[in-house]
Amino acid sequence: MGHLAEIDKSYFQHMAGAWKMAFWFTLGAVRLLIHGILPNVDQDAGQKTVNHYLPQKD
Repeated sequence: MGHLAEIDKSYFQHMAGAWKMAFWFTLGAVRLLIHGILPNVDQDAGQKTVNHYLPQKD
């Protein structure tokens, strides 16, 4: 498993990380669907989801 060796993780560590990321992105998507219908609700949903995984630029 080349990918696992490249990132130095076991199968289960990789699976847990991928599932955690999928959970947060799914939650972010639901928040954005709600925001799309109700624009005044959760106005920072997309940015918060992105900021959770991308480093902040100074």
